[in-house]
Amino acid sequence: MDNSNDTAAQAKHTKRLDMNCAYLGISCRLLMENAGKEIARACENAASVAVFCGCGNNGGDGLAAARHLSSAGKKVAVYAVSGIRTGAARENLELVEKFPSIKLEYVSDSSQCEKIKKELSEYDTVVDALLGVGAKGELREPIKTLASVMYSAKAKKIAADMPTPGYKADKTVSFHYPKISDAVVVGIGIPPEAETYCGPGDVYCAIPQRIGQEHKGDFGRLLVIGGSKDYIGAPILAAKAAYRTSIDLVTVACPRYVAERMPEDPVLIIRPTSSESYLSGSDVDVVLKLDYDSVVLGNGIGLHDETRSFVREFLRKNDKPAVLDADALKHLEPRHVKTNHILTPHAGEFKTLFGDLPEESGARIKTVEEKAKKINATILLKGPIDIISNGEKTKLNRTHNPGMTVGGTGDVLAGIAGALAARTETFTAASAAAFLSGLSGNLCRDEKGYAFTAMDVLEKIPEAIKYCKTFE
Repeated sequence: MDNSNDTAAQAKHTKRLDMNCAYLGISCRLLMENAGKEIARACENAASVAVFCGCGNNGGDGLAAARHLSSAGKKVAVYAVSGIRTGAARENLELVEKFPSIKLEYVSDSSQCEKIKKELSEYDTVVDALLGVGAKGELREPIKTLASVMYSAKAKKIAADMPTPGYKADKTVSFHYPKISDAVVVGIGIPPEAETYCGPGDVYCAIPQRIGQEHKGDFGRLLVIGGSKDYIGAPILAAKAAYRTSIDLVTVACPRYVAERMPEDPVLIIRPTSSESYLSGSDVDVVLKLDYDSVVLGNGIGLHDETRSFVREFLRKNDKPAVLDADALKHLEPRHVKTNHILTPHAGEFKTLFGDLPEESGARIKTVEEKAKKINATILLKGPIDIISNGEKTKLNRTHNPGMTVGGTGDVLAGIAGALAARTETFTAASAAAFLSGLSGNLCRDEKGYAFTAMDVLEKIPEAIKYCKTFE
């Protein structure tokens, strides 16, 4: 994560790490306990500490710190904003309530702040654990006034992870990575695997949150371009997988032969092209006029020369995010690739596009990184362990099982990636798609052994998403 002032991005990244840690067996409660110890360590020279705690995990960090400070014999007061707390923060509050040595006051209204301001004269250190990276927009009361009260205190000022807007800290203790330029960074037990490997947190970051005020199309429109006289089912698998990934609308553009033979499905919007059996260059301008936010190209299109002209001209004219899969990878050259493209090759397709692919894992990862940087796009190399890289960031995915060699699972992966790319940047979309696809396959294996199909895999996508949400 770069040292950015974009608190929304930082909040997402922190959430990603928390969820991936939980998936790896490292609970939010444990991370909070470690964070509390580090905040307390930053106050080791203090005799008396006032800790201001919000309702989120940052507030939970402050509550954990208050316990450690009290255990060290310091005079401690906690000013806890009233409201609905996250699970781990609530658990820490319940513990603090059992500590008579800690003065605990709930703050529900800014009218209490004048009294609090006077009380702060009794403390030589103030800890800000109100919001951290959770700050959004203009501050609400009573937090807005509390930030001013903390700032006006004649005491040493500490911030937990990131200062609340309006509060200037003498020292900011950031967890795992710096949230502001002059922060002191401390470890709280987040393992490298939480960042290196795809997990539920990546899915959280890739799927837009629904709040209930949306309209049809707000969660994306995907165009699937695929099919030929030889392969009718591939674009259907990609389209249905996209729907299961919670996109709003999917349009399938395909040759007339394919459109006439597709099984009737009322949720699929079918747009036959002018070509009869195989996509051709004459179809490009018509397809570009369709309404879409992202595109999946290549599933079942075949290797005919007229299709090659379609692929290359479409890629030249299309500016929207694109997942290039299957036969599309055989038609393109690296010069046709753009920054907002996701390429999904298996090892053989990668070698055709880019040359040698080492067997040793470290060298293989480095090669994918180098090629992704060269073409300035995201590569999702499929294998026993997927490698996802855009040349700047790299992730690995290990949700797989041998049953996923069954035909059509690549089409499912492409559909998931295309759906996610409609509303998030391509590296995040590819990382989440790899995890979701593999997890869906593992759910099939757990239920059916290895006797499952690609249709079974796509039907498990909602269950896989629901599973990821359990780590929120």
